[in-house]
Amino acid sequence: MITGSNYKLSGRVDGTNAEHYEAEISDLLKAADESFSIDLSDLTYISSIGLRIFLKVAKALKNDNKKLVLAKPNQVILDLLLMSGFDKIIEIQH
Repeated sequence: MITGSNYKLSGRVDGTNAEHYEAEISDLLKAADESFSIDLSDLTYISSIGLRIFLKVAKALKNDNKKLVLAKPNQVILDLLLMSGFDKIIEIQH
């Protein structure tokens, strides 16, 4: 779902759909203000390919002096993000 400088992921993000999400998000980055937020509240699973999207988006935003915010992950997704060290490079609001 798309709303301004916000994007909502739901269900699963894996090899079957990651390319679609990456293309949608990339198109939205041009209109991002100083930050771009991805709502993870309805995300149930994300593979390493999905995590790579977060890294690419964060890098693209950083090049424009903007930041990525990952918002409202459930406990399973939050644990995965923390275990992977994403909290050290991407702001996570939970």
